[in-house]
Amino acid sequence: MDGKRYKKLAVSLIVVIAVMISVIGSAILSSPIVANARRATIYVSLGKVVAIQTNVARRGIMEVKSNRTGGVYKFYLGNRTAYYPHRYPSIGETVKVHYYNDRGYLKATSVEIQ
Repeated sequence: MDGKRYKKLAVSLIVVIAVMISVIGSAILSSPIVANARRATIYVSLGKVVAIQTNVARRGIMEVKSNRTGGVYKFYLGNRTAYYPHRYPSIGETVKVHYYNDRGYLKATSVEIQ
């Protein structure tokens, strides 16, 4: 009788550990995506490039004069910023910038050259 009891205990222990590993794994893998999606609202701006400055690490600043408001906005570029087509825009080109506001800094996620 003790043998059956230990087998049932071992099986239930394995099931509990497997469930805990799957719950912890899914929380670790999905939490940055959920946190980023909840925190950031993506905005779109269309305008002409006034100035662009980047360094070797693909970080920099791009200033765009908005077609809608006429104001000049400063977008921060990072190594995760995507460019379509795959190149930096030139001064005077029309661009569509997808960005989010991170504590007052407008961080560009993608730049589409028109």
